[in-house]
Amino acid sequence: MDIKQLMYFISIVEHHSFSDAAKSLFITQPTLSQTVKKLEQEFNTHLFVYDSSKKQLTASGQLLYEEGKALVQQFEQLTQKMQQLQINSRQSIRIGLPTLFAMEFMPLFSNFMFSHPNIEITMVQGGSYELQQKLAENEIDLGILSFPNYEPTITLEAFSNPKLGYDVSVVVSKNHSLAKQSFVTFEELATQSFSTLTTQYIIGQFLHSQAKKFNVHPHILYTDDNWEVVLASVKTLNTVCLMATQYQHYYTDEELIWIPLKDKHSFFPIGLATKTTSKTSPIVTELIQLLRQL
Repeated sequence: MDIKQLMYFISIVEHHSFSDAAKSLFITQPTLSQTVKKLEQEFNTHLFVYDSSKKQLTASGQLLYEEGKALVQQFEQLTQKMQQLQINSRQSIRIGLPTLFAMEFMPLFSNFMFSHPNIEITMVQGGSYELQQKLAENEIDLGILSFPNYEPTITLEAFSNPKLGYDVSVVVSKNHSLAKQSFVTFEELATQSFSTLTTQYIIGQFLHSQAKKFNVHPHILYTDDNWEVVLASVKTLNTVCLMATQYQHYYTDEELIWIPLKDKHSFFPIGLATKTTSKTSPIVTELIQLLRQL
């Protein structure tokens, strides 16, 4: 006897009918009949009085119903406890990273969750400057973020692969006066109007820091946290924008031209950001060690 056979038998008793029980269980009536036959053969007794028009239980049937119902209830309680244990044992890792890195690191995170079924990874997206603040305030557990480090309470550790990072391009519409140049210097942008990411993003910070360095007051027409919206505004407003070159792979618009920015600070390496003073759980430590191998 298995628990399913017992549940079938109890359903027959409580519905007073093989056919009604079969409908409630979404199985065929012959399946129930075979189940009762197997139970009777196993216990070598009749469970129902077969010379009655009603489904009356024999003494053996009544005992099996009463004791069996208690067993089924215990089994269901055990199942719920096991499921709750799985839920309680699940761990969540909050990783902060800009959209570009979210797309590039998605395969690694997917493989990690596949090999750790009780782990959930929540990707908190935003600008690196903003996410550094979130890490400092314990709103995320770690981050894959751009340099420089603005928060004294976090550690931003460069990846061993020096190519992990992004270059900065100047994006303009194909009819813009800069569109045919092979590269652009920041000095050439002094008189331009900008669409830009906010200062929550390192590129947004970069625009203002470079402007200050060259004693330029940038004319900003449009600011947004969404890189796709910023790029769309370039064509509409005939502005220029500074954008990570790697976004070009995810944004196809033949009306836009991506021109390398010629500047010694136009490459931004990325690193693994952790809270300097916080202890991490073993599973977060395991993920950190995996990321350090990149």
